[in-house]
Amino acid sequence: MINIDSLIRSFEPKSRNRKQIFNDFLFHVFTTIDKKITSEKRKRNQDKYIIMRQNLINYLIANERKVTSKLYR
Repeated sequence: MINIDSLIRSFEPKSRNRKQIFNDFLFHVFTTIDKKITSEKRKRNQDKYIIMRQNLINYLIANERKVTSKLYR
């Protein structure tokens, strides 16, 4: 499973703009999970990670303020 805190720790922001940092973090999450999807050989596991990625991105967008505050710690 993928932990949001570990994704936050592995993220390195490139800009100082809050909105841009959040967008970069979403891209980081997307690409990290995409690497897991491409490394999986079984279609069933790929589908599981695709659904997990979509749910995680939806959660992050819905809780943008909380995630942004965690990114600045």
